[in-house]
Amino acid sequence: MILRLYFKVKIFEEDSLSQNEELVFEESQQGIKIVIWGPTLAGKTTALSLFHAIKKKEDPESVYNFLKLEDKATERTIGFDQATFGLGGGPGKGFKYHLFTTPGQDRFKSMRKIVINGLHGLIVVIDSEKARWEENKDSLKELFEVSGDKIYTGEIKIAIMLNKMDLPVETRISAADVGRLMLEAGVSTSLRDTFASTFEVSCLNALSALREAWNKGEWNPKQRPQAVQRIIQPIQMVIRDILISELQKR
Repeated sequence: MILRLYFKVKIFEEDSLSQNEELVFEESQQGIKIVIWGPTLAGKTTALSLFHAIKKKEDPESVYNFLKLEDKATERTIGFDQATFGLGGGPGKGFKYHLFTTPGQDRFKSMRKIVINGLHGLIVVIDSEKARWEENKDSLKELFEVSGDKIYTGEIKIAIMLNKMDLPVETRISAADVGRLMLEAGVSTSLRDTFASTFEVSCLNALSALREAWNKGEWNPKQRPQAVQRIIQPIQMVIRDILISELQKR
């Protein structure tokens, strides 16, 4: 089991739902594993890098490590990215959650199977550029192949990042299109559920907003720029859903 009744902690201060939850962890446990999945150049590494930068700024003691393996020439992930964060304090301070990205290139298919093994949650990154519809679909089909019924049953908690929403509207898909994409790929059976868990984001805009706020010295964790908050929300949601699901099993 991931959790054991031990002590109380709030997950995220700004999340009103989680403020009412009493979440408890056992220090000796390894924590939870969340994988950021998507086609190559969809924004997986950028999303994780942004989340890491924000946590390091707001709560540096919660950041344990951050590893990036990339080709310097192409800036593509050649292995996987991995970051580990702590959650809570007191006797269970050692509880951690681990975020991994998968390499998107075809030649790393076998590595993706290894990275996704034993996960508790998924952040599915979809490239909103219309020209990448088939690449998105192939990525989702592969996801279903390696995770199977765990997606349908809800055993794996999922949130969807529809990235690159800074593109001209005529060149990109919308959240409404994501449901059709998921159905075509065989990953979802419910358009309603797919739409509810889709977050429209722009890693490019988030990075720009982050730099601007920091350069001006105006960073406030309770008033993050909207573009930045959109990156954080799906990750928070998946972590919260995993923990609450484990508590409900008791």
